[in-house]
Amino acid sequence: MRKKKKRSSKVRTFPGDRKPAKSVSKHKMFYETKLSKWQGKMRWLVIERPTGSILTATHFEDEAKKLCDFQNKHKQWVPQGGVVKHLTMGKI
Repeated sequence: MRKKKKRSSKVRTFPGDRKPAKSVSKHKMFYETKLSKWQGKMRWLVIERPTGSILTATHFEDEAKKLCDFQNKHKQWVPQGGVVKHLTMGKI
C-alpha cells in the first residue's frame, strides 16, 4: 500500500503578514425599511445592512418596500461589498 506524500504549502507566511480581507457573503447582506422622522416629516428609509448605507428616503411606504424587495431578491451590489458610496445618501 502506498503512503500519501505530504504536500507542503507553496505560500509561505511569516509573522506580521496580513491576510486578505474576507469578502461579504451573499447571505450576510440584506436590505430593510425603517420609518424615520426628519425635519418634522415622516419618511421611509431603505437601509443596507451591515454597512448601514441609506439607499433612498421617500414619503411612501410602498415605494420603499418595492426597492427593498428588489434588492433583497437580486443582491446585485454584493460583489462590490455594497452599494458604492456616491450612489447612497450617507450612513446611519
